[in-house]
Amino acid sequence: MEINFKKTLKKFANPKFSAAYVAKLAILTAIAFLLYAFVKFSLPFMFPSFLDMQISELPALLAGFSMGPVSGCLVIVFKCLLKFPMSGTSYVGEITDILMGISLVLPASLIYHIKKDKKHAFIGLAVGTAIFVAMGLVINRFISIPFYAKMFGFDTIVRMLSALYKNITADNFYTYYLLLGVLPFNVLRCIIVSLVTFLLYKRLSVLLHWEGRSLHSSKIYGEHKIADIDETYALASKIADTLEGGEIILLYGELGAGKTTFTKGLAKALDIKEEITSPTFTLLNVYESGRLKLNHLDMYRVESADELAELGIEDCIGEDSVTVIEWNKFEKLDGKVIEISITSDGDGRIFNISERNGDCGDEEEAVALESEEGRTCEIEEERTADNEVAEIKVAEAEKTESKDNVISEENVTEL
Repeated sequence: MEINFKKTLKKFANPKFSAAYVAKLAILTAIAFLLYAFVKFSLPFMFPSFLDMQISELPALLAGFSMGPVSGCLVIVFKCLLKFPMSGTSYVGEITDILMGISLVLPASLIYHIKKDKKHAFIGLAVGTAIFVAMGLVINRFISIPFYAKMFGFDTIVRMLSALYKNITADNFYTYYLLLGVLPFNVLRCIIVSLVTFLLYKRLSVLLHWEGRSLHSSKIYGEHKIADIDETYALASKIADTLEGGEIILLYGELGAGKTTFTKGLAKALDIKEEITSPTFTLLNVYESGRLKLNHLDMYRVESADELAELGIEDCIGEDSVTVIEWNKFEKLDGKVIEISITSDGDGRIFNISERNGDCGDEEEAVALESEEGRTCEIEEERTADNEVAEIKVAEAEKTESKDNVISEENVTEL
């Protein structure tokens, strides 16, 4: 896939300063400050006692992944500025923490925003960790230790580490401190922050991407009677106006209900230029020319969720795209899920629209609904086949009866 760096840069360089954006930034900054100022501990049996283990970069990473690198860096800066009145290092500690935090959050969120999937999240965090660790070595060697040496004396700092490193001296201080202290400490700290980010980000995705509106406020939640294709396209356009990326739209309905027609209307509303075709045989069609990437899946021919896992289909679902699924076979879906059930009322179609946040116990109902629809189609096919067999049997019986009558007439004639 070709990466449009210009488009990516433009997207996160101009964050939307809406009320929802400011609220999310303020909340994440407050959490980061509390973690930074009060939730920390040392591991004196492993590392120098003045190196504090803390995860205050977590809210900044969440902000960077959900709202862009600029937002993540703002959380880092604001949390340290809030700590300034409590500084015991003449602001040197806070300034170095700003540099360290940005060195982790900026590359991690930059890489994730190039393509929003687990692979790029992992790569981003790995690159951010490497830069963070390197920055830690440079800052401690040329800023932190020289500053503390001026305040307390270099010999005092050496004595503070002598209990942990028996052979440390003024001459080999930096070798012991940087390679046995700072380097493994920062690696461990970044691993912890990265793991927690991985565990929490998807679970908090709906809240992190909240923009102050929902399907309920846009008055498209509920039942809609649709008479023709134009009205289908109009409804799809209303739904498209609420989409920000990351949504999953599940379409329920019998064969020929209009699921693909709705998808065409959605694609048109998203300014997608390609022709929309049913992915019944290809399983997945991806369209990238619109405001958001559109993934269109038809799982009618898929046997189970295990088959989807083998094909790696779940990897296509990301926060930079909208995913439309017909005949869903996924057992679990994360994030914002929009369910649209399409039924016929004789004069047209009825679209019933609902919304839920991921699978909080509702997946069984959704799978049951889809299975029921599948069973309905299978029953209809079986009935059709049974009727055909019955008609053939009746025809054969009539033919046999006619033949018997002819034979009987011939016997009468002979007599």
